[in-house]
Amino acid sequence: MTSFLFHPITTFLGGAILAIIAIGFILNAQSGSNQTARMVADYREAMTKAGVAGPEPGTREEAEAIMRFSEFLKNVGDRSYIEGNTSQAYAENAYLDDTLVTHYGPEEIKNYFMATAETMTSFDLKILDTARSGPDHYIRWEMIFAAPKLSGGEPIHSVGVSQVRFDADGKVAFHQDFWDSGKHIYGQIPVVGGLIGLIRNRLK
Repeated sequence: MTSFLFHPITTFLGGAILAIIAIGFILNAQSGSNQTARMVADYREAMTKAGVAGPEPGTREEAEAIMRFSEFLKNVGDRSYIEGNTSQAYAENAYLDDTLVTHYGPEEIKNYFMATAETMTSFDLKILDTARSGPDHYIRWEMIFAAPKLSGGEPIHSVGVSQVRFDADGKVAFHQDFWDSGKHIYGQIPVVGGLIGLIRNRLK
């Protein structure tokens, strides 16, 4: 019995089980309490702060605002473009939530996109269509990008929608993305992707 307990395979399996249990405790501690209600409240508050002073429907100003934002989205992988155009696209107190992080103001948003561009080896985004409902514009897009730390550097394909409110100058005051970052970002990280896959399978 003693030889079995101290056998290398038994020791390895025991260590692996303890490691998994420890990881589970750590992940549970990091997850915190349910914050979904607060997140939705933050979303609504950000929309309220953005106001409804954007360009009137069908005007040249509206078309220019949509074009400026669309061009910015298409160039998120270009550091020099981000450096020179973020303050032209985003208002002083702009809100951005791309489902991964939340940032405020063109300087924070610029730094975030600059850091993101640094991690990618390729980036391509196509605008599929746009629609308007009240003060909100919805821009539907398809994105293909590659990053060495995701999916072994292979291209990752994704679709999503950006909800945008412009200010009186046609700059973005509110930007909320809707896309499956769990599947297309976290799901492509080694180990983490496997855990997400297990969770998805349990929900079927």
